[in-house]
Amino acid sequence: MLRPYAGRTAKTGFVEVFSNFLYNKDMRVGQRLGIGFGIILLLMVGMAVFVSLSLNRIWKTQNVVNIHTSNTKTVDELEKNIEHWLLTIEHIIKGRDLSQIDYHEVLETSIAGKLKEINMNVYEEKTQNLLDEVLRLYNTLEKLDTTVQMYLRLGNNAPETINIDDATKVFEEDAVRFVRVLDNLKETITESYKQIISYSNRIEGNCWLAIYIVGAITIIFSIVYAFVTTRSITNPLKLLCAATIRIINGSFDVKLNTKSLHEIEELLNSFNIMSLKLNESYKRLETLSIIDKLTGLYNRRYFDESIEREVLRAKRFKNNLSLLFIDIDKFKHFNDTYGHAEGDAVLQFLGRLIKEQVRNEIDIACRYGGEEFTIILPETASSNATVIADRLIMDFKSIKFHIPSKNETAQKTISIGIADLNSSNGAQALLVNADKAMYEAKKLGGNKVCEYQA
Repeated sequence: MLRPYAGRTAKTGFVEVFSNFLYNKDMRVGQRLGIGFGIILLLMVGMAVFVSLSLNRIWKTQNVVNIHTSNTKTVDELEKNIEHWLLTIEHIIKGRDLSQIDYHEVLETSIAGKLKEINMNVYEEKTQNLLDEVLRLYNTLEKLDTTVQMYLRLGNNAPETINIDDATKVFEEDAVRFVRVLDNLKETITESYKQIISYSNRIEGNCWLAIYIVGAITIIFSIVYAFVTTRSITNPLKLLCAATIRIINGSFDVKLNTKSLHEIEELLNSFNIMSLKLNESYKRLETLSIIDKLTGLYNRRYFDESIEREVLRAKRFKNNLSLLFIDIDKFKHFNDTYGHAEGDAVLQFLGRLIKEQVRNEIDIACRYGGEEFTIILPETASSNATVIADRLIMDFKSIKFHIPSKNETAQKTISIGIADLNSSNGAQALLVNADKAMYEAKKLGGNKVCEYQA
C-alpha cells in the first residue's frame, strides 16, 4: 500500500495555511491586519530576544577573552622577569656576588606579583596544575636563593651544613624544570586564548547570520503581506471608483463582482443595491428635474432644450411650428391685493387649463417663469395656433376666483402672443417674436391674442 510522503504533505499544508491566510475572503480587513502585524511583531520580538541572548553570551565571552588577554600579557612579562631573575640567582650562587641584590629583589617582587595576577578561574584543571607547579618551583628557588644569600653574608661564620656546589646543582636542575613548566603554562594559556577567540567569533558570526535570516524573513513576509493586502483592497476600490464615474456620467446599470474581502464585499453589495435603486428611479428623477412643482407643466430648463430641438426638427422636415407666449394681466396687483397664496391658485388653474388644450406627447406646455407660460406647437400653423389661444382667452376669463380672506370673487385675463417659424430665423428669434406679440396684446388692453408680424 502506498503512503503519502510526510515531508511533502507538511510543506503543502504550510503553503495552504499561508495561502488561506492571505486570500481568505471571509476574513475582515481588521482581522487580516491584526494577524499580519502580529506575525511581524512576533518575528521582530523573536529576533530581539535572540539578539539579546546572543549579545549577553558575547558579553560573557568577551569578559573571558579579556581575562585571557590579561593572562597572556602577564605570562609574557612573567617570562621575561623570571629569565632575568634566574640570571641574577645564577650570578649570586656561582659568582658568589651580592652586588646585584637590589635588582634581584625588585625582580623577585615583580615575579610574586605577576603570579598572583594570573586568573585561573577560566582554565581547566591541567592548566591550574601547571600554575601550581610554577608556584612550587618558584618557592623552591626562592628559598634556595635566600639560603645562599644568607651564607654569603655570614662569610666565615656560615654553618658548615651549607654546600655551595650542591646548591648550584639543585639550582640548575630546578631552573631547567622551572623554565620548562613555565613554557608549558604559557603554551596552554596561549592555546586557550586562541580557542576562546575562535569561539567568540563563531558566536558573533552565528548572531549576525540569525539576524540576517530573521530580518530577511520579516522583510519578505512584510512585502508579500503588504502587497496582497493592499491589492485586495485597492483593486476593488479602483473598480468602485470607475463604476462611480460611470454613474456620474449617467450610466446607472452598473453591477460589480462582489467577491472580495468581507468589508469590501459589503461595500460592493451596497453599491450594487444603490446602482439598482438609481437605475429604477432615474426616469422619475429626470421627470422631476424638468417639471414645475406648482403647475405640473414643464419648467424653463426643459423649454430651453425643447425649443432648440423642435426648431431643428421642423427645419429638417420642413414642418410648421408655432409658439404661444402667455402672460396673466396685472398679476402683480392681484398678488399685492389678495396675497401670494391666492396668486398661486390662479397659476395652478391656468396650468390645468393649458393642459386641457394641448395635445398629449405632441405639444409642449411650460411655465416660463413667474406668471409667464409658453406652449410649443409642433406641426401647427399660426392660424391653428390662434384658435387654441382664443379658447384659452375665453375659458380663463370665464372663471371667477373666490377669495376666502375677503369673501369676494375676482376675474383675471391673459394676453397671448403668437409667432411661427416662418417669420423667425431660429429658436431665440421665435421666442423673442412671440414675446413681442404678447406685449403688443397687453398694449391693446390685455385679454387679447396678437400674432407677430414681420
